[in-house]
Amino acid sequence: VVSSDRHAVKPWFAGRVDFSPKVKDLADRGSPLTGGRVDDVSGRRVAVLAYMHGRHEVDLFVWVASAPAPAVTMGVSRGYHVARWTEGDLGYAAVSDMEEVELRAFVDLVRN
Repeated sequence: VVSSDRHAVKPWFAGRVDFSPKVKDLADRGSPLTGGRVDDVSGRRVAVLAYMHGRHEVDLFVWVASAPAPAVTMGVSRGYHVARWTEGDLGYAAVSDMEEVELRAFVDLVRN
């Protein structure tokens, strides 16, 4: 779904994934929502929220987590920076080609 309206994106996931992802509007903080989609990651259906940060796209993957990992871990995969963490029973991974410092700042916006 292509939309900057979190009230359109959040209900779009109903029936497509078996959980309700938290959808934040971060436009006033420089990272507008651009839409959402469902992807298959390692055989699991995940919600993906798409944001823009400057000229960089940030994909925020959300799934039902099996183990808690509240601390944010940073890494690189295939040239993309990846930040991972859990909140409650949901796991998150923010993926972008932006610099690690910028991605960590984006993650802070999502988590607060």
